[in-house]
Amino acid sequence: MHNLKKKNNLPSSLIVTQSNHLVEARYNLSLGEQRLILAMISQIQPNDEDFKPYQISIAEFADFIGVSKNSMYQECQKITKKLLSRVVEINESNGLLQTGWVSSAKYIDGSGIVNLAFDPLLKPYLLQLKGNFTSCKFDMLLSFKSQYTMRMYTLLKQYECLKERKIELQQLRYMLGIRKNQYALYSNLKKNVLEFTKNELSKKSDLYFEFDEIKYGRKVGAICFRIISKKYVEAPTVDISSNVTLITPEPFLSENQIKPVLTELTSLVPEQHKTKKTVQAGLKSYEKKHGFDYVKRNILYSNSKADKSYAGFLNKSLKDDWGHDWELEQKEVPVKEVWERQGFTSEKEYNEIMYRKQMKNYNKKPRPD
Repeated sequence: MHNLKKKNNLPSSLIVTQSNHLVEARYNLSLGEQRLILAMISQIQPNDEDFKPYQISIAEFADFIGVSKNSMYQECQKITKKLLSRVVEINESNGLLQTGWVSSAKYIDGSGIVNLAFDPLLKPYLLQLKGNFTSCKFDMLLSFKSQYTMRMYTLLKQYECLKERKIELQQLRYMLGIRKNQYALYSNLKKNVLEFTKNELSKKSDLYFEFDEIKYGRKVGAICFRIISKKYVEAPTVDISSNVTLITPEPFLSENQIKPVLTELTSLVPEQHKTKKTVQAGLKSYEKKHGFDYVKRNILYSNSKADKSYAGFLNKSLKDDWGHDWELEQKEVPVKEVWERQGFTSEKEYNEIMYRKQMKNYNKKPRPD
């Protein structure tokens, strides 16, 4: 197993190499799931002829998905169980391939390790790659806080030498795994995906982009990405150290010391943690850097996930924006059909009742003499 930790930083030597068919494939993984898959891919060696069990430490896994050590085994098992059902769609020359990412996850008792195995159908896209592939630094990918930034980076890295990539809007949605009812309005897609990934890449990666909207009639139908490489970029420092455990009691602030601008954010924090100095300092600092919505989603995420060390967990969440993808998942409520919203059990039942109502109303109308 590769030791992914090195003095609390990731070794810069780990590389993630994928076939371009896999880069352009359709899939929808959460941030934690995507980091886990990338950690597996980074362990593949260029001369490997077959897959083998890829070992991930549970503590490291917990950092990937943003959970505390106290609940990491339970939460990690939930994630791997969900990952076993995730599908990736790859357009092959003779048709569409739909396959899973992993075929098994084995937790070794007492070792703090889970062994993960790739689905064998992914061999042509990860093993013995001689050409038509894209390589990225693992630490670069791991520094991103959004699943969409990870995908966008690899899609642009693929075309970096060409300096430009045009992607049809529907094709972009497809490759990013954005569902039909998700960001249905282009304005929402632009704000939450294009602008967000643009800003994150400009701060952290060795490339970034500007984009032009190509309109088909009145609607945006395609995006032209202008890919800009940075000549000198230090690899981002990624802290994947375990969550902080506070041993000594925290000093408290009096209620009148809490500044009015933080009142609304403070009201979201559990009562017993509201006036702790580390909590207040975190809220103030990150609200100033990133704004109200950024801090709010990480408070709500911490309320949902933190166990014992709430203050430490919250500050780690604020630093790494663990709440970003979690917030997106909370919003991903399927749009109900008309018949579902009105309480019918099927579309057929709805149509039959609507037809009878219409006929009844029709028969009530006065007939012309």
